[in-house]
Amino acid sequence: MIQAPINNQTSTAFAYSTSFQINISDKIVQTPVFYVVTIGETTYYSLQFPFILYKLESQQTGKTKIFTRGASFYPVISTGINKFDRQITLSWKYSTNPSSTESLSTGEILVGNAEFPLGFYDLTVYEVDSGSELNPDNAKAVLYNGIVNMYGQTATGVSNFEEVKYTEYTTNDSDNENVYLTN
Repeated sequence: MIQAPINNQTSTAFAYSTSFQINISDKIVQTPVFYVVTIGETTYYSLQFPFILYKLESQQTGKTKIFTRGASFYPVISTGINKFDRQITLSWKYSTNPSSTESLSTGEILVGNAEFPLGFYDLTVYEVDSGSELNPDNAKAVLYNGIVNMYGQTATGVSNFEEVKYTEYTTNDSDNENVYLTN
């Protein structure tokens, strides 16, 4: 399961991203093309082709978002040595501000609202030919199926959500016939 802490924010910019490392190289069916650049003494490796398409479906609402990072964003592989056979870092940008403008073609999605609340999501990652492809029916391969848990970031020093505060249960020990559900 992919853990995705979500920061609360007031600006409309997509200033935060969810990123995770995943081993999908053995599932890619097309010949990969790498973007390699050296800055100073450090060499950086990224996946230039094929392109990645994401599908997130909320387990709570059943709502789905299909998006890509676009043709100008290359998933990071590593620095120093090409670790393509072991990991690729996939990511997307998000905002919790309802005034932000979502862009599925650049991987900028709105989360933390009634249709796309924090919680559990089914994630499918596809291999596609084009950085503008938003139709999973045109995918060359399914690279990953799994679960993402988007939860409110509560760490000190960041834009965070208020941490849940629990009250100790002590007053109705004799009430053992009722079941209380929370959401």
